Amino acid sequence: MIRTIVCMIAFFIFGVIYAEIFNELKIFDARVNVYIFAGAISLIFLFSELIFKHFETRASLSNQNEIKFKKIKNYYYICLAFLGFILLVALPFIWWGTIKRLAEIANEGIR
Repeated sequence: MIRTIVCMIAFFIFGVIYAEIFNELKIFDARVNVYIFAGAISLIFLFSELIFKHFETRASLSNQNEIKFKKIKNYYYICLAFLGFILLVALPFIWWGTIKRLAEIANEGIR
């Protein structure tokens, strides 16, 4: 339970970061609501955890369910690894945006 809560908080924070990146890069015509976007990502994680737990409990019932669970488990971990990879790729853009914004603020103070 604690793992799920901590992961939901982490996914919410990542959602806020991604929404701010989308807003800064102006990918969408309208501005992305940061909290709705982050909440949606947290809910997607929660639903995926619930589905994963459902298949985990059913895996002990039969051999066929156990095979399905192993396949689902592999895909689930691949998806989580992919999301982690996306976060690692996004980190330099976050740092670049922060450094750029601080440089712009510093230049405004000089004028």
